[in-house]
Amino acid sequence: MKFVDKLAEKMVPFATVIANNRYLLSLRDGFMMAFPATMFASIMIIIQNLPTTFGFAKFLPEAFNTFLNDFFGPVGNATMSISAVFIVYGIGYQLAGHYKQPQIFAGAISLSSFIMLLPFGQDEAMGTFIPVSKLGAEGMFVGILSAIVATEIYCRISRTGFTIKMPDSVPPMIAESFVAIIPGAAPLFLFNLIRYLFTFTTWGNAVDFVYEILQRPLMGLGGTLPAVLIAVFFTQLFWWFGIHGTLVVNAVIDPIMGALAIENYEAYKAGAEQLPHIINTTFMGVFVTQGMQLGVSITMAFFIAKSIRMKKTMKTIIAPAIFNVSEPMTFGLPIVLNPLAFIPWIVGPLVCTTVSYFAIAVGLVPRPIGATVVWTTPIILSGWLGTGSIAGAILQVVTVILMTLIWIPFLMAMDNEYLKEERAEIDIASE
Repeated sequence: MKFVDKLAEKMVPFATVIANNRYLLSLRDGFMMAFPATMFASIMIIIQNLPTTFGFAKFLPEAFNTFLNDFFGPVGNATMSISAVFIVYGIGYQLAGHYKQPQIFAGAISLSSFIMLLPFGQDEAMGTFIPVSKLGAEGMFVGILSAIVATEIYCRISRTGFTIKMPDSVPPMIAESFVAIIPGAAPLFLFNLIRYLFTFTTWGNAVDFVYEILQRPLMGLGGTLPAVLIAVFFTQLFWWFGIHGTLVVNAVIDPIMGALAIENYEAYKAGAEQLPHIINTTFMGVFVTQGMQLGVSITMAFFIAKSIRMKKTMKTIIAPAIFNVSEPMTFGLPIVLNPLAFIPWIVGPLVCTTVSYFAIAVGLVPRPIGATVVWTTPIILSGWLGTGSIAGAILQVVTVILMTLIWIPFLMAMDNEYLKEERAEIDIASE
């Protein structure tokens, strides 16, 4: 236990700092602003491609297939394809909340600052326009940076009191609008200056600069198997210490995974034969730990466990495990600081992540389509939704079996300990 104590001494403070960082918290919560729209888009594109997924599109009237494409196709342009817009507003809104400053105005200023940096095109028929691609994956990182910088400037000026104050007789909403004028003007002027300066560069605009210099290399690095294994390792490690590892790690990797997911979604929507990325938000949500608690709880509760404690514990875990709720197992078994649970808790997801990656890499399973799959979606269904193929569901079943096999020896050891304790209690009671 000395090793565990030393590890906890180093890791817990580090995780606490990350979990309480205002920028990472704002980033995490800002991404959730896009969730309703992207979830709707994911469902629509799955419905649109149902005939192709199950191979019966050629048996349907051409008019019906055209209807599916015309009716559901444009949905993505107003949702997933412009997700950076929602995220930028959300980050500004959430970050201002940490400073206890007006959140609505901070979100609006953040969004306007981001749009200030976007390249505008001209068309004789349509007039001025913004390419949709810049509002999605390509604009993700510059949007995040814009939101943080703009909100920081807005909040710092607002906190100094250097604002326009209206008489008390003025309605509150109008008065607040005037208060936001000076704090909002400063970041907008700065971003307009940045926009202007970039017109003299070879990139022409800040979005292409950030995408080429920062975002693309990070996406290339973050989309590799070693990077994902590191993320999975720390997620599980933090959970073992009782810290919400998913929230901590996702706050760091969400921008990369989100951008990768949007690129896959756009390619899938366009009918690409092969999507650009194996790893993205969908992969992380569908093929890393999905179903682990369910497979373990069913196996132990009905086939292996001998102790009353283990059987009862595992039976209570089954229902929430169907919807991937891990807390009953994490704190009920328990997983937290349990030496016997450490190895399977860490190794199981790492093995399944690796197996899933190579199953997709060799073409046994299609690449994740970038759809937003709610984390509570049961296995098999989530695998199908995440890849648009039944092969995704089959892969999930395989990974659940693998994780269960890894867990069984360690759970049997726990079960034997529980059984000894129960027998000892019976012996004491019979004396």
